[in-house]
Parts: sequence; C-alpha cells; structure tokens
Amino acid sequence: MDIRCPCCHSTFGLEHVTEDEALREMMALLADLPREVSRPLVSYVGLFRGKSRATAYERQLRLAREALDLAGDVGLVGAALSETVEAIRAKREAGEDARPLKNHNYLKRVVESLGERGVGSVQPAAIERQGQPARPSSKTALALSKLGRRA
Repeated sequence: MDIRCPCCHSTFGLEHVTEDEALREMMALLADLPREVSRPLVSYVGLFRGKSRATAYERQLRLAREALDLAGDVGLVGAALSETVEAIRAKREAGEDARPLKNHNYLKRVVESLGERGVGSVQPAAIERQGQPARPSSKTALALSKLGRRA
C-alpha cells in the first residue's frame, strides 16, 4: 500500500513505516489518544526538532511518553500541550527564541497552572457501568487489569 506525504508529496510504501519499532509504537500511541490530545502532542514533539536535523523516532516516542506522564488526566495534558504549542510558536514568530526545546519544564508549569485553575476533565481510574468496571483502552491496559485482578 502506497502513501503520499502531505508535505513533500513523495510516495512511499506503508511497509517502510512499519519497519521501525519506535515509529510503530508512536503511531499506536497516537491512535489510542483522542484527537484533542494527539494533534497537540505531535506539534509539541516537533518543538524539540532542530532546524537542520530530524528528531530520531526513539526520541520522539520518549518525549511523547514523558509529556503524557506529566499528569494523570489526559484532558489536562492535551489542554496544556495546546497552550504550550501556541505560546512557543507565537514567541518564535515574534523572533524572540527559535531554539528547539530541551526539556519539559515549560509544559510542566503549564500543566500545574491549568491544574490549579481546574482545566481538563477529571477521569476516574475505573468508571462503573452497571456494576462493571470500564473496558481498558488498549491491549496493554487490558492485560494489566487482568493481572491486577489475579493478585
């Protein structure tokens, strides 16, 4: 199956995308997230890219996981990612600072401030539906929940 890049319009096979383990994991991670979180996450990870070099897939995956782990509420992280991306892009357009990000400190501050303001949706660990816990969102979460019940 061929895919066309929306940026450069080159064509490549889907097989090439699935050959890299980190890229496959990143695509699976993004597919499991709501659109309100996955889109700003991709933009946020792009803020770590330098002008002349692409970021390695392993680093992109690590950065994405670290960003998502900053808060237990995915909605809060998504809102913080959006706010962070907008603020940094505005600074770059104003010519203030065009250097790539080196750490998550800015995002951490935004998560803290949004958490204090009560932004984001609070998601309980297990939502009860007719006496049964909610179905986990991924195969890994399902396996972990089964292990937890056995213990």
